[in-house]
Amino acid sequence: MSGRDAAARHPLRSRLAPAAVRALTALCRRLDWRRVQAFGRALGRAGWWLARRDRNRALEHLAFAFPELPGGERRRLARRMFAHFGTLLGECLHLTDKGCEEIARHVEVEGWERVAALRAAGRGVLIVTGHCGNWKLLAATINCRGLGMAVVARELEEPRFNAFLLALRERFGTRTILRGRPQAARDLLRTLRDGGALGLLIDQDIAAEGVWVPFFGRLAFTPSGAADLALRFDLAAVPAFIERRADGSHLARFEAPLALPPDRTAATGLMTARIEAQVRRRPEQWPWFHRRWRRRPPAD
Repeated sequence: MSGRDAAARHPLRSRLAPAAVRALTALCRRLDWRRVQAFGRALGRAGWWLARRDRNRALEHLAFAFPELPGGERRRLARRMFAHFGTLLGECLHLTDKGCEEIARHVEVEGWERVAALRAAGRGVLIVTGHCGNWKLLAATINCRGLGMAVVARELEEPRFNAFLLALRERFGTRTILRGRPQAARDLLRTLRDGGALGLLIDQDIAAEGVWVPFFGRLAFTPSGAADLALRFDLAAVPAFIERRADGSHLARFEAPLALPPDRTAATGLMTARIEAQVRRRPEQWPWFHRRWRRRPPAD
């Protein structure tokens, strides 16, 4: 469904939702970092009570991902996850009128020398990540360091939300290649030819070409685009993640490039294993309400 189709089907929602975002944005811009995080946590805690379907799905997913945890601990983990996503929203809205100086104040970076060495050697870079921590802050951090990264993303149904996200990315120099657009393949090739980097999030079950690989002990349909691009163009696949720390600051980590096997399924599995390791490291900072295992693998 296109953005215009969605707006036509839900005209009232299409008017009210952007107005709410504008009001929240104006408020979050005025708050300092600590206060905007506290405000975001409050929004997330409200979401825990209001979004019953998402809450139940998150608890279901946590039950099979962490069967060793008591039920009460999984419930506390899910509540922290909702608070995290409220905080993420507040942080992103706060940054809509800020610059790279604000990013640098709140993000510590580890392992950037690996990316710098690859670029110095003339190697193309593919940043592989998932919806861990504040991944939008990760993209801003990367481009504030001059990498010139473009991200591949899907177009949202609500056109004004879509425009908002595009503007947020572009504020920090992140170009967006919209998946499924006729010019997407051409934009990908131009980015690589111009010496830019690509960033892909591969931890969701979406309408894209993919393969079945393990994720928390269950086969999950996973986009294979990152593996396909890395193998076809000999790109250095660098896992990169960001996480919020207890003091409200963020840590962005760039791992060693992966030694990818030539098979797309095996390569995607290796990338997914690094994402799972990060989710296990900070499980409250990953969207357990996403329908990650909504499809079932075909029978042998």
